[in-house]
Amino acid sequence: MSRVGLAVLAAWAALALGACASGARTDFGLAEREAAYPVGFPSVRFSVEDRMAAEVLEAALSEGVPRGPDGHFDLIALSGGGANGAYTAGLITAWTERGDRPDFEVVTGVSTGALAAPFVFAGPDYDDELRDAFTSGRAADLLRSRGFAAFVGSGVFSGEPLRDLVAAYVDAPLLERVAEAHRAGRVLLVATTDLDSERGVIWNMGAIADRGGPEALALFRDVLTASASIPGAFPPVMIRSQSRADAVAAPEEFEEMHVDGGVMNPFVALPQMMWMWRDQTHALEGGRIWVIVNGKAEPVFEVTVDSPLRVARRALDAALKANLRANLIANAAFAQRTGFEYRVSAIPADYRGADSLDFSPEAMNSIYELGRARMLAGDAWTNASAPPEERPPAP
Repeated sequence: MSRVGLAVLAAWAALALGACASGARTDFGLAEREAAYPVGFPSVRFSVEDRMAAEVLEAALSEGVPRGPDGHFDLIALSGGGANGAYTAGLITAWTERGDRPDFEVVTGVSTGALAAPFVFAGPDYDDELRDAFTSGRAADLLRSRGFAAFVGSGVFSGEPLRDLVAAYVDAPLLERVAEAHRAGRVLLVATTDLDSERGVIWNMGAIADRGGPEALALFRDVLTASASIPGAFPPVMIRSQSRADAVAAPEEFEEMHVDGGVMNPFVALPQMMWMWRDQTHALEGGRIWVIVNGKAEPVFEVTVDSPLRVARRALDAALKANLRANLIANAAFAQRTGFEYRVSAIPADYRGADSLDFSPEAMNSIYELGRARMLAGDAWTNASAPPEERPPAP
């Protein structure tokens, strides 16, 4: 049995035993959570379902959407996909080589896409860091087993390698680069899942970076780590928060539990925050939405081995793909209705490999080269905003 299989089996056994050694937490209620914000950062996030937050974002964009030298409003959404995040790195760095990479006004990331998002947002000057993060072999230790300690706590694998990976690349200079772009009107968003409230949370990473200092860097890293922390595999990230004094009496501080943003959202595109908009879509007229799927979006036939682990993993994979396709279709319908260009790139269904849990340098470099080759060949994108019969690959 593989190392991953053994780890998952250990997690199931821990569950069967009642996970009796789970960590104690401060008790708090719904009112406290709804009035909460990370300590020292009162206005850096919102819930996907939060109408008021959507209206704030709508007002901000309608007052003057930034457009770079290419004259377009461009949003790029980077999906989850574990080790397959190397696909994004290959596409983006090759796009720079081609010389026609857009200057993205909005960058969003979920899970492994969240780890790539700050580098994409920072621009071509950070292509080396983006490439290195996904191909250097630093990620090879991410699935470090906790052994019998997996029976204690909430993660089969140690959370330290992921935290160390984020800390190695996300430093003060990158934070300042993100803050500068934020002050220029550009937007960097990362999604996590708040397990307590069962809601997706969107973090304005530029607003966090703009605060500056060690606290901002720590929260920035925590959000990225949380977004990439697969529940059950890696420990959740606990974010220290406080409630507004005028909203509740106590407790003053407590810890929220955040995990992989892909639990709620396979990716975050602007249309998901615009369903309730009324008259402001003209502010983004001529806009372009790009979605990179770090994995295979289409069903892939495979004779499934009749074992608990294989059946469970296959079923989960099918469910996640179905959710992904539903989101892709919904965004395509929005784009057709509003006149947005909408392009999607995913790993081809017939590509052999693309194991999201294979963090070996060989596997990740192979996925990186796939993305790079497809971009340089001009067949990376499908025009998903066109009717199905009119969807040749976009140049």
